[in-house]
Amino acid sequence: MMTIKALRCPLCGDAVYSRARHDMRYCSCKSISADGGFDYTKISYDTEKLGDKQPTWIDVTVDATKKELYHDWNTGADKFGLIKA
Repeated sequence: MMTIKALRCPLCGDAVYSRARHDMRYCSCKSISADGGFDYTKISYDTEKLGDKQPTWIDVTVDATKKELYHDWNTGADKFGLIKA
């Protein structure tokens, strides 16, 4: 179990985080995304959709190790990375 930073979308309420270096994760409404895994942090968001609203960082507890998160991304299992509102 580990605590990681996730980005919460102000429109749909989903929280996203990247599990691996090239794992770009979008929220359900495609307004925000996170990329970079544990190597770097890159966030993107659609300013036209969000207007004056801003995505926020939150701490989430994930029942997995870094290795398990990478495996989840690499195999396409997609058990982790998106926390639906």
